[in-house]
Amino acid sequence: MLKKIVYSVGNLTGIALFTFLCTAAFQNYQKTGSLFSFTIVFINGLILALYFVRREPSALIDFPFAWLISIAATILPFLYRPIQEAFLPDLLVAGYYLQIIGVATIIGSLLSIRGSIGIVPANRGIKIGGLYQLVRHPLYASELLFFSGYVLSNQSLFNFLLLLLSFAMQYSRSRIEENFLINDPDYKLYMTSTRYRFIPGLL
Repeated sequence: MLKKIVYSVGNLTGIALFTFLCTAAFQNYQKTGSLFSFTIVFINGLILALYFVRREPSALIDFPFAWLISIAATILPFLYRPIQEAFLPDLLVAGYYLQIIGVATIIGSLLSIRGSIGIVPANRGIKIGGLYQLVRHPLYASELLFFSGYVLSNQSLFNFLLLLLSFAMQYSRSRIEENFLINDPDYKLYMTSTRYRFIPGLL
């Protein structure tokens, strides 16, 4: 009974969170017209759509820190700030292209995970197809790629420090998620066949 209540609260929290993110991002896009804001609207809209059709979990983590870091990492992107002047102007173009690649891989990751999407670690079936054949956490990796491009295009110490925090939080999320899912024999087998978390051949 308690697990059902926690799951229902989690569902409502997730829907409310992504609805808020979509609304806030759309308002920001109307003000700035930036690629970053439009992308956040589109991606969070897709996440919200997938959220409504996702599967019920066979297991849901009850570790409070996992909930805290997962929600914080979801909200963190809204702290990035656009910057007009660049101290490394040669990297502006590279940042733009990284954002495009990041958007493409985020969409590919979302279409790969589909009904298993969630904010906090849960077992909704082990995904091994699509981009999950390359790395174990393609969605986290894609988001970090996109934010790296954004920071290169909007260069400031604040954005750079925020990016470092994003890397640390997503890495922590991946470790927590794996420690939770490793109890499933299918995921343990998946980890042996897909060795890398974020970058094939490196990390």
